[in-house]
Amino acid sequence: MTEDELNKLLLAGKIAAKARDEVSLNVKANAKVLDICEEVESIILENKAFPSFPCNISINSEAAHYSPVINDEKRIPEGAVVKLDLGAHIDGYISDTATTISLDAKYQRLLDASKTALEAAIANFRAGLSVGEIGRVIEKMIRAQGYKPIRNLGGHLIRRYELHAGVFIPNVYERGLGAIQSDSVYAIEPFATDGGGEVVEGKDVTIYSLKNPNVKGLSARESELLDFIYTHFNYLPFSERWLKEFSTNVDELRNNIKNLIKKGALRGYPILLEIKKGVVSQFEHTVIVNGNSIIVSTKSL
Repeated sequence: MTEDELNKLLLAGKIAAKARDEVSLNVKANAKVLDICEEVESIILENKAFPSFPCNISINSEAAHYSPVINDEKRIPEGAVVKLDLGAHIDGYISDTATTISLDAKYQRLLDASKTALEAAIANFRAGLSVGEIGRVIEKMIRAQGYKPIRNLGGHLIRRYELHAGVFIPNVYERGLGAIQSDSVYAIEPFATDGGGEVVEGKDVTIYSLKNPNVKGLSARESELLDFIYTHFNYLPFSERWLKEFSTNVDELRNNIKNLIKKGALRGYPILLEIKKGVVSQFEHTVIVNGNSIIVSTKSL
């Protein structure tokens, strides 16, 4: 890892932490999710970075992947548990972080379960350790609070322009996942729930990414949209909101996205729902393994 790469990773983490900590104060009952996410993304852009992916606001039993669409009217309900998940990148060097805000004090212990699991995972994180052992630490901390870890969600290896780079950091103990590598970047994100401990895919999709830019048989307009996506986002996730520069015709835009998914050019990420409709909490940091040292790039400023 060069000094330039490390500096970009650190700055991306600092900017994401700033956006997370400032905007989380505005997560209140009746606030529009669109306003919150646009504020997150504006802070990132104002600080000369780009969002690593569309800001996520997942509420109660929504575990992940809800990002507001164009003209979204969804608001945060009273007493909600709200996951705010966001990231920034500089020249493709990515940060990824999340926090949970509870508008009802009765869920504080649920929040503490995922937060203390994250702290314990970071304290144990080091090059050469089995990835599965981090899952063991997370699972133990969450179960000690009386909750369940979500077994099919977890952290991930991060590479340049690649948010999910193939290595999974589980929230439960798993064998055969290899060892933590030096000079690598990981997102660690414990999810805790009072439900069944598993997520399933919902029907709605609000986040997309490029899958294959070389698909044949596209219309001229579909090809233009695919070129726009690759030029602006590379393989990083994006929102339909970020395509308004390409087209202000929402129906046309959505139809083209749907067609590009059917033809294999794009992939969609369905909203993930807790299988028993349990409430979910999540905390996340980006960790850089730099030689024998561990750097949390997204810690609060």
